[in-house]
Amino acid sequence: MNIIEERTIALAGVLQACQQVQSLARTGVADTAVYTSAMQSVLVLDAMSTPAVFGGLGGVRAGLKLIEQGIFNSPEMSDLEVLRYMMSILQLQKQLYTDQQKFSQFGQAIDRLSSFSEDDLANAFSEVYQTHISILRPQIIVQGEQEHLQQDGVPEQVRTMLLAAVRSAVLWQQKGGGKFRLVWERTRMRQAAKSLLAQH
Repeated sequence: MNIIEERTIALAGVLQACQQVQSLARTGVADTAVYTSAMQSVLVLDAMSTPAVFGGLGGVRAGLKLIEQGIFNSPEMSDLEVLRYMMSILQLQKQLYTDQQKFSQFGQAIDRLSSFSEDDLANAFSEVYQTHISILRPQIIVQGEQEHLQQDGVPEQVRTMLLAAVRSAVLWQQKGGGKFRLVWERTRMRQAAKSLLAQH
């Protein structure tokens, strides 16, 4: 697997988590398989490979499809909101990554998540996001329907997906990703996404 493919997988992780944020805010529901994969990726700290963070390429298929369908080249109207979330996440992650003390505290909080039961995970994820990410600026403003955003459990699920997006953004940074690479490599990443989807 080449580095472009690894960066494509990492960015696909960010995108699919942001897409679930949009879905939860607009409809009150998320895609169960994508939500679970994104959530589990936060708990994988010592993966043997980039796809292993998501339990294999199948776990990041939704994000790869967004890239393959041209979200960076010719986005649809509905994609613009997802891209806005993604760019905000990349910006916040970079802030966190460059402050070693904050990043270390964030890492310790992520380590502790594995001790929670499945029933308590969403609340635990939500708390980590509020403690370590919500304090950064600019704050992410989630747009959606108030009836869904105020629905029991949805705010926690939204923050869980935002945390999953940050985790994938860390992976993107670790693989050499950055704002300029996103511009320069978008066509190559689209080709990589197509190739990766054909493998699964």
